[in-house]
Amino acid sequence: MAIERGERGPEVVKLQRMLLALGYRLPRWGADGDMGSETFGAVARFMEDHGRIFDDDADRISDEEQAFVAQLHEQLGHPLPLPVGSAQFFDLRAQADRRHIIRRRSWHDVTGICLHQTACVLGETPQRWDSVGAHLGISREGKVMWMFDFDTAVVHANGLNASTVGIEMDGTYAGIGGDLRTFWRPADEPDRQPQAPTPELIDAARATVRWICAEVERHGGRITRLLAHRQASRNRRSDPGSELWQAVAMPLHEELGLTDGGKGYKLGTGYAVPEAWNPAYRGVRY
Repeated sequence: MAIERGERGPEVVKLQRMLLALGYRLPRWGADGDMGSETFGAVARFMEDHGRIFDDDADRISDEEQAFVAQLHEQLGHPLPLPVGSAQFFDLRAQADRRHIIRRRSWHDVTGICLHQTACVLGETPQRWDSVGAHLGISREGKVMWMFDFDTAVVHANGLNASTVGIEMDGTYAGIGGDLRTFWRPADEPDRQPQAPTPELIDAARATVRWICAEVERHGGRITRLLAHRQASRNRRSDPGSELWQAVAMPLHEELGLTDGGKGYKLGTGYAVPEAWNPAYRGVRY
């Protein structure tokens, strides 16, 4: 039966507990069994995040709407396997620097993944990563650090912030492997040398992209693009670099049916993926 505004009882408590389990906060009253404005607002946010139209000024929650909440609660009550073993996975969301957060977003707005290189070495200590402005980080030993929920827009990739999940891959990499002219050195490290991606980093990064795609899909969204930060910023020409692009992005484009936008695609002041990264893009300069 539909739940009416102002109704009290166990069915309301059941709905409220499902919303809380799905991450929809009821900060003032919690699961108090009262179908009030706070609970209606949480239902409205849930429906919007999952592509459903809902009037939060309405006076009832229909059977169909309750069933949809229950369906998602059942699906999401069984988490997907982690992309790496639990000893290699670190959930840093509670201590991550919230200044990087822009806003919450609908799962339907999460349509891409953006790859980055850190251009430094953060290392294997998880606490070194909690100030990083990206959703996830991958260490050179294949550890995965999770800083922000995927339905949160984070400052990490200029014009791609609103629609992508950001992955930082640890290390210092040339824009074109073997070409030191494309390698960035900070002024205080004139002798810095480029690194090669480790097999552990590559495997963990690929697994993490697969995990993001599956996680977004089970929330009702769909990842269609796997992009480079270079494509959205003139200041990130070497990001993430040809070696990471060819080892991580290009195999997954084929495996998962993802796109980098195609030959010449860029956003704002960014640079398109060059021929040096993808030989199919003949004539596209670095």
